[in-house]
Amino acid sequence: MRRTTVVCLSAILVSALNAQNRVEANARVNPPGWAVLERRLIEDMSRAAFEFTRKHVRSGGTLIWKTSGPASPDDPYESFYNYPLLYALGGDDELRDLSFRLWSALTRQLTYDFRVMRNEYAKQTDWFHHGEGNLYFYYLGLADPTDHELADRARRFAGLYMNEDPEALNYDPKLKIIRSPRNGSAGPYLGSAQAARPFRMARGMAVYGLPLEDVPGVSSEADLRNPANALRMGLALEERLYRGGDVPPNLAATSLAVNAFLLTGERKYADWVKEYAEAWVERTRLNGGITPDNVGLSGRVGEYFNGKWWGGLYGWRWPHGYHSVGQAIQIGAANAMLLAGGDARFLSMPRTNLEKIVGLGKKTEKSFVAPSQKDNSGWFAFTGVDHTYLSNLWYMSREASDWQLIEKVRAAEATDWRRVAGMHNKMDTGHDAPWLRFLAGDNPDYPERMLASALGQVALRLERMRDNWLLIDEYPGIWRKVDPDKTDFTKLNEHHWQGQNPVTTEALVQLMLGAPQILYNGGMLHATLRYFDPERRRPGVPPDVAALVRKLEPGGATLELVNLSPFHARKVIVQAGTFGEHQFTTVGSLAVNRKFFEVALAPGAGIVLDMGMRRFANQPTYAFPWHGDAIPVR
Repeated sequence: MRRTTVVCLSAILVSALNAQNRVEANARVNPPGWAVLERRLIEDMSRAAFEFTRKHVRSGGTLIWKTSGPASPDDPYESFYNYPLLYALGGDDELRDLSFRLWSALTRQLTYDFRVMRNEYAKQTDWFHHGEGNLYFYYLGLADPTDHELADRARRFAGLYMNEDPEALNYDPKLKIIRSPRNGSAGPYLGSAQAARPFRMARGMAVYGLPLEDVPGVSSEADLRNPANALRMGLALEERLYRGGDVPPNLAATSLAVNAFLLTGERKYADWVKEYAEAWVERTRLNGGITPDNVGLSGRVGEYFNGKWWGGLYGWRWPHGYHSVGQAIQIGAANAMLLAGGDARFLSMPRTNLEKIVGLGKKTEKSFVAPSQKDNSGWFAFTGVDHTYLSNLWYMSREASDWQLIEKVRAAEATDWRRVAGMHNKMDTGHDAPWLRFLAGDNPDYPERMLASALGQVALRLERMRDNWLLIDEYPGIWRKVDPDKTDFTKLNEHHWQGQNPVTTEALVQLMLGAPQILYNGGMLHATLRYFDPERRRPGVPPDVAALVRKLEPGGATLELVNLSPFHARKVIVQAGTFGEHQFTTVGSLAVNRKFFEVALAPGAGIVLDMGMRRFANQPTYAFPWHGDAIPVR
């Protein structure tokens, strides 16, 4: 995409920036529609978060729910995970304390009511779910890295994968593998024939087919009704799928180490991330560009699957295929690139996989579909290409070839990528295509339409909550409108709160930060810009200020800032990168060499800034601009 200078700064402005690291914006503008909607969205979601919490949370912060029985260690966190992010973007001041209080209370609830935690971290699960549950914890660092318990927890959690806890030796440093598909604070689960139980498909999983395709006597779900077959499958799962060894979803564990590095700056975390990601890059290269999904405890691919490179837990075959593999390899590659100073060779892993998948695609009467799963019969489960992986790869690389892959898929689909779907899924994604067209200059009204859609989703979820629609059973998705006097929250399905959470941040991440939405199964928020309020000494844009990233390029970005208040001047600090990892080289016609600068906005003023940027020029950190070289602990 061609770079253009949108605004030239005056000589007076240049001297002000030289002397005070500040841009003065004094020209009044008519309030743009997108800016009004953006501020409305931030304020509505802040109010909605408090209303949602009052309805569903006890005074101490725990969910109003059952107090015993089974529970997943990720689902309660997912219900509130984006509250600290909303605060970090400029949401209500009280969201900071609410976010920390809820996280601590949910952790206590999972520890003492459901016994699924040890030392505040999930005992043993797969990283498809570890990753979902951890997003909340990572966002706390964006909200307030000075919290006195945050760095201690970050070290302890990351240490689980660096063998710093003698009861959780999850990592084999010689073979560079995480030793099990199911791992955590209780160490790796290595399978147990003695623990084998008859296996029958849960209702929600039946759609994905059998977890193993070559168990004698079991060729369909119906065969599991035979007790002997069910036991045979249960034993095979323990001896093969759960036995031990590495799988791609474990790459999301790199986010724990990135998080610890951002809080402490300790090099051991960066070294581990690079070491572990490099091992998977090499396995991918040796397998012809496709990442194998199972590595045995000896380090051999296919060790428990008759030499096949597919078949592992949350791998290419079962249950989700590329949905789980693709996210994990992009997460690992992006994290390694961040901590390796922008070393783009890690992106070869998600790139070759994505190119292979797209290359196997085919045209249909209505669209273009590509395979997402692999078994003995070949590639199957042909569906539309998930645009999330396309946008995340290009965003991290800014390579023309990765943009060309996007265009190849767009041309093959022959659909209108400018359309904004009125939706809000659990992952808070689904609008990569229209955002990419906006960046390409082909969808100019996208910001207003996207923000309006997000506002509609907030209102819809509040309406459902107030009307007392409850999720009683996730499968097949039974929501019931219940008389308030007969409501029993102890009977709710554990996914209920995710389905009603009124906070949606995809629009703000795209438009304010200039980034695709985070990869939901454990990704970090890799963004072009971040904002701070220097007068209130907190993260996020100050009151009345709206921000829009209009263009992204390999060497810079174009940002529009607006102060909607006709009464008050506002100041905002603009930072290069979520973690200050980038460096501004120019602002307009002025040469600079800083990772942040201040913009002073007069009442009703707006400005468009064309900013040059050197990516991955600084050591990434959660530190705020006024923290200096070290994050102070409160």
